Amino acid sequence: MTAGLVLLVLAAGWTLDETKAAARSNLEAVRAALEQERAQANKKQARSAILPQVDLSLGARGTFNGPRVLFNPFTQVAQQQDQSFGVGDFSLGVSVSQLIYDGARWWTQIEQAGAQEEAASGQLLEQQLASEVEAVRRFYEWVRAQMSLAVLEATVERSQAQLQRAQALFDAGRVQRRDVLDAQQNLGNDRIAVLRQRQVIVQARAALFIWLGAAQGADLAEPPSALTAELRLPTADDEALVGRAKGQRPLLKAIDSRVRAAELGVTIAQADNLPRISAELGYARSSPILGAFVDPRLQHSLSGGLRLTWNLFSGFATQAQIERARVDARSQAAQLGQTRLELEAEVRQTAAALRTQGEIAALADGNVALARTQLELEEQRYQAGAGSPLDVRTAQLKLTQALLTQLAGRVDVEIARAALARAVGGSFE
Repeated sequence: MTAGLVLLVLAAGWTLDETKAAARSNLEAVRAALEQERAQANKKQARSAILPQVDLSLGARGTFNGPRVLFNPFTQVAQQQDQSFGVGDFSLGVSVSQLIYDGARWWTQIEQAGAQEEAASGQLLEQQLASEVEAVRRFYEWVRAQMSLAVLEATVERSQAQLQRAQALFDAGRVQRRDVLDAQQNLGNDRIAVLRQRQVIVQARAALFIWLGAAQGADLAEPPSALTAELRLPTADDEALVGRAKGQRPLLKAIDSRVRAAELGVTIAQADNLPRISAELGYARSSPILGAFVDPRLQHSLSGGLRLTWNLFSGFATQAQIERARVDARSQAAQLGQTRLELEAEVRQTAAALRTQGEIAALADGNVALARTQLELEEQRYQAGAGSPLDVRTAQLKLTQALLTQLAGRVDVEIARAALARAVGGSFE
């Protein structure tokens, strides 16, 4: 990079790599990670259908009956019972049921849950990319603000030198008093610009750390090496970039998994038209007397069998579920097709933006050299009495603007590079 770009070097502080790492754990990325965990839990739940269901029941109950009249409906005779008595009820039951067949629902649900987990994993990677590119943009905005401050502070130094030069020439009787006043006013305006820029730095820094969800305790470290290195642009053509995006962009993988999950949802809905078969095995014991209940030789009961259930007509509810599942599948398929079109357009647009920003940055480098030469010429002419303070001031402003444009150009190149990396789904170089 040309020597015209002002470099800002601070003590060890916040870096671009730290920004990228922190961005993958910001709030939006955490939400996507939680959705992935939820999908994993759903997959475990789907697997539960293939495992036996075991239930245990244990109960003890007593009933107290006071004096009463007992009526025999056959003899039409009522008998007075004066004594109170209690009745016990002790029970133990264990039942095991195993689903054997449910119209292919269980393994289809497991497969669907797996596809949904893959979709959540792809969405997590996609959100991490989105969080990272936004964090990179905010980081470079902070860098831009900080390095712009260095440019404006250098302008203040030039204005101070110009004021000293004008004062010396006035003392020598070579310029008028208004030249000194103009130089003083220019210096004041430049100092105001510095103060305003410091506020911009505060805002840019806050915007970054709010996005990262981190405390604003770190200062900016040395600017990324990309701002000082040779300008690099992607060498691959658009078709190669689009092909790479189709192969590695997490969003496409996530939507493709959603399409598969939706198609499996049709099979799950159709399973309601088929019978359900399960095996059951049960053990029970009960007694009104505790002694008999706890005696392991007594009160046993063992049962087992097969159960078939078949909902022959559900009032067309099953058919409605099947139709709704088919609509969901078509919707996901349409979304996948639209996303592919949008992805291709995004890759082409971001690649074109990066190339354009690269051309702008190259032109800005040349403008800085021209602005420096012009300022030196105007300062020499003014020192010799052939120029005017206005010409010097104009040259100073042109140099300041050229430096800010150069800085903005290199920063915009890196922001565009990050945007293309997100569009492609990773590295493109």
